[in-house]
Amino acid sequence: MGADRNTSGLRCLIRRAFPGANPLRRRTDLFEPIALLLVVLIAVVTAVLAFAAAQGELNRRLAVVEHEQLSKHQVVVSVVAELPSSTTTHRPVAVRWGQPPDEHFAVLDLPARVPAAGTLPVWLDERGQLTDPPLTRGEATQAAGLAGAGVLLGSAMCTTLALLASRAWVQHRRLVAWEAEWAKVEPQWRNHAS
Repeated sequence: MGADRNTSGLRCLIRRAFPGANPLRRRTDLFEPIALLLVVLIAVVTAVLAFAAAQGELNRRLAVVEHEQLSKHQVVVSVVAELPSSTTTHRPVAVRWGQPPDEHFAVLDLPARVPAAGTLPVWLDERGQLTDPPLTRGEATQAAGLAGAGVLLGSAMCTTLALLASRAWVQHRRLVAWEAEWAKVEPQWRNHAS
């Protein structure tokens, strides 16, 4: 007895989602279940693509992290002099590092809030040139997360816009069909009502 109740509930759900041979069903009534199925399929495919994009970006960035960790090293430079500047947000300073005969000089562009005296930590590349700090694992993970989120958000926006546009088109088709049917039925109702 309980199995029949479960089966009839399932049949009712299927009939509600897919109107089938209902004599009152219009061709446009099949839009909602098909659109729902498409949205679910797009969501599954998008989740897989977002994961793949995030994983690919993470692998690429982690390779860069490993390379930069091996090729860059940090040194402490001594500030030699503060140079004249035309801006108030940054100021150039002359720095030096190393001991003679391998002594090096360079000009750094410091933010105005950083003191221009004493020592500063800087990063050098494998040729001994000033460079940016190496990429960290946290920055690599963040970039991978942004790549995955970008795929998810882009797909969600495109799917939502497509669904709204197609629903508006189906609603327009329904109204046109109802108007055509009313044009046929209205004269009969007018004569019947009088």
